Amino acid sequence: MRAWKKWQHGLVFLLLLGSMVSAGCAGLNGNRQTMATPGSGTCSAPNTAVKDYFAVINSAPPELVTLMTLFPKGGDIHNHLSGTVMPEDYLALGITAGDCYDPQGYAITKPPCTVPANPPLASAGPVDRQNLIDTMSMHGFAYPDIQSGHDHFFATFGKFGTVSGANQGAMLAKLLQQANGDNVDYVETMMSFQSQAVTDLANQLRQQYPPDGPYYQDTSYYQTMYQYLVSKGLFQTAVQAWKDLNGYVKQTQGILKCGTPGQDPACGISYRFLSEVNRNADLPKVFTQTALSFLLSSFDSRVVGVNLVSGEDQPTSMQDFTTQMAIFSYYHSLFPQVNIALHGGEITPCFVGAGNPALKTHLTGSINAGAKRIGHGISLAFLNDQDTADVVNLMRQQNTLVEVPMTSNAQILGIAGNDHPFPKYFRTNQLPAAFSTDDEGVSYTNYTVEWLYALLQYHLSYQELMTLGRFSLQYSFLPGAALWQDVRAAKTVAQCSNVPLGSSNPPDPCSSFLQQSAKASRQWGYEAALADFNQRYGDRLRRYTITSSASR
Repeated sequence: MRAWKKWQHGLVFLLLLGSMVSAGCAGLNGNRQTMATPGSGTCSAPNTAVKDYFAVINSAPPELVTLMTLFPKGGDIHNHLSGTVMPEDYLALGITAGDCYDPQGYAITKPPCTVPANPPLASAGPVDRQNLIDTMSMHGFAYPDIQSGHDHFFATFGKFGTVSGANQGAMLAKLLQQANGDNVDYVETMMSFQSQAVTDLANQLRQQYPPDGPYYQDTSYYQTMYQYLVSKGLFQTAVQAWKDLNGYVKQTQGILKCGTPGQDPACGISYRFLSEVNRNADLPKVFTQTALSFLLSSFDSRVVGVNLVSGEDQPTSMQDFTTQMAIFSYYHSLFPQVNIALHGGEITPCFVGAGNPALKTHLTGSINAGAKRIGHGISLAFLNDQDTADVVNLMRQQNTLVEVPMTSNAQILGIAGNDHPFPKYFRTNQLPAAFSTDDEGVSYTNYTVEWLYALLQYHLSYQELMTLGRFSLQYSFLPGAALWQDVRAAKTVAQCSNVPLGSSNPPDPCSSFLQQSAKASRQWGYEAALADFNQRYGDRLRRYTITSSASR
């Protein structure tokens, strides 16, 4: 088993306790959130989901925490690079770079540093350092209501943006180290490329094809608009993004000393990238960033797909959703080999109003635009029976997986426990699902916590734990054929059907099949890790899961 770093139980639980809400809020049961006026952007319902969430985690016996830390988790396939890095690491990176900080708003700022308005970050005392940590993450946040948790979560990115915009290689190294500590085999992380060049191209597109014209609603203009971007340097921008990525990877390898006798164990983590598009930019910017993302993914094998990011409930993304899906559908037709994973259904009636069609259409529209995976998918919990059946049937038809970041759903949307649709997806409707970190640095948590909560809250069985890990790799965007014909039935492809899972030196035709597929090869390695864990710790973990499973 890969080297791992033992969890410091007392420290982590103290940190988690620091993220809990204060007592005294009414519970959220049966999805009874206070409904917002459609488009009001104010969700004043109390958020007790976070308190309840961490109460479950803090009830875990230390042995179970250790076992779940060691449990092989497969892939983390919904992960934002900038939101992954812990705030303490951002402070260290900022100090090394000679950055400053705002002692009023508690954000890291660019030099030159001036006292007292913009002092050196290295000079921050204990109180200011703690305030910086709290503003760059959910650590210590009181959650007076759901809206405030949502707003604080998204505001954190601006607080560390000075550092995250200039340290992608170091950030990637931190991501891989954190993944290694949680026994993750593979990561797909989201990031943007060539931001200034995209802005410049979008400005030119906006002048030639203004958003108040017919151009973005009428898809017949899209080909001409794409060719315009090409004429203004889109291909050159994509090549520069490829060069940037070369630099990030090289820097990461240097930091981790990969390929040397003293290399960091994190060098063993496989990773790929998703190019992100800001759904709250205006349509010319969305069109341009989508063009770059699809083009880059079409020729750089490290960029395995495209995703939309930023708050799904915001006015721009709500208003432009249909047009954004048309843009994605167009580029999906132009680059059919490029994978799409979309944040979909990261909304509740508390944010968008009861009965808002977006609760359904942000799921179905994303899938119809080509999404193979849906991130969050919370809005399913608020649909009537017919709409739920429509979504479920579409997901079955299109073989769509839902990515489930438990912690951020509680922090951003106030959804956890019985209000969460995870059991409806995974058990009731037998749809594929995979846990994810989303933004573990912002959430101030780690991947093990996601699994630990789900095991305790939903009484997962040992088999279900393995199935969830297998789903994460089966629906990853790694190239090549998948190992499983049927994950739930544990039925492999015919080439490997009579070979012990994860065995070393499998015979042909299994060996040849694995050599020809990066995805199947990674899945085979995961099976080897599962077998090793099962031999060492399986009986101990089953003592917890059998008891929990039997109580369902």
